[in-house]
Amino acid sequence: MTPKGRLRKCAGVAAETGVALLLVLALFWLFIVLLFAVFPSGTPLKELVSDRGEPSPLARGVKRPEAALQSLVRDVRCRRGDSVAWGDASEGMLLYNRDAIQTFDRSGATISFAPGDFLAMGSNSMVVVTRLNETVEGEPRSYRVHVEGELRGSFSAAKRVRLEVAAVGHLARVTPGASRFSFTPLGENATSLTVHAGEVRVRGEDRVVRVPARFGITLRRGVPLGPPLPLPASPRLKNDNLLYRFRELPPRVRFNWTGGEGVYHFQLSREPNFGRVLLDSRVNGSEFSAGTLEAGSYYWRVSRVEEGREGPFSRTGRCRLLQLLAPPELRVDFPPSTVGVGGFRLAGRCQPGSSVYVNGAAATMADDGSFSHELELRSGVNLIRVEAVDQAGNASYASRVVYGKE
Repeated sequence: MTPKGRLRKCAGVAAETGVALLLVLALFWLFIVLLFAVFPSGTPLKELVSDRGEPSPLARGVKRPEAALQSLVRDVRCRRGDSVAWGDASEGMLLYNRDAIQTFDRSGATISFAPGDFLAMGSNSMVVVTRLNETVEGEPRSYRVHVEGELRGSFSAAKRVRLEVAAVGHLARVTPGASRFSFTPLGENATSLTVHAGEVRVRGEDRVVRVPARFGITLRRGVPLGPPLPLPASPRLKNDNLLYRFRELPPRVRFNWTGGEGVYHFQLSREPNFGRVLLDSRVNGSEFSAGTLEAGSYYWRVSRVEEGREGPFSRTGRCRLLQLLAPPELRVDFPPSTVGVGGFRLAGRCQPGSSVYVNGAAATMADDGSFSHELELRSGVNLIRVEAVDQAGNASYASRVVYGKE
């Protein structure tokens, strides 16, 4: 091969090598772009180096927990801030910066930052907690919470935590100190902010709106903020001490309150402080019925909701379901076996609340369970039959044959 041919061959090999290298570089950069698209969050340089030029705890690989999960109900999932995969959450699980929590139907969870400082999630909700001052020491912890769904917050007067909540394009800053508030979804692009205690300042496109205690405001995506409105008054329970007795199948329990037509928030729990809620429902009208309750003691309360603004809860009512399987005690003062004809006042005592029937006729009852009934005894054989029936339907019987003598 001539020198000119060898030169031409080397040039071809070099060109093919250059094209291959360019193709590899293009594929490499395409892979990098794909990684950034799938994993958009990274660690900024300012978080890796402190203000004094020293590596931050994050750069040293030290992850500090920001909160813990408590009071989990049913199906709750967690996604770590450095992951795209969701996993099952568990009671007591520690949460770190940018972790996300998801609840599903009839589920709930509480995110506890410190004693007395927590956020409670409702059903079908997602929350992402981001630490804003992770590298700053000696100051109260500051968080931004992104919420989709229902969220309730309660913070103590200790001012250990500063909080701002991002919802439907608005940013609500909670004034440090004792506060209680809630976010209730009103569709995909609207939510209602209710402030029960403390103060929340909502930043809109052109102004900041102050929402004081016992006021609420509706937040709509892309819509200017309106004025805060007062919360509706709490309903009054018609009977705050319900008692049901049953023998085999639990009865349908009816809860009633004042207020007429409208939307109400009903809660039922085994605990007087409603730490774990058994039933949590929105109700149209001033009555709620439940037919699946087991025997035991329950506590219930209700609040009124107007355009998403939820007023304070009513006083707590109590409901007891007693299963009675034993027949009621019955004592009857029968006449002697032989007695004169004419009128006789039959008396006795049974379990309070029961009904007594003498030969099929209702006897006169007193609150303490004593009863009486007027009999007309005839000459000859007289059968006196007494039946006591308690409120669960259990029955006791007593009978006596007496002879009427003229």
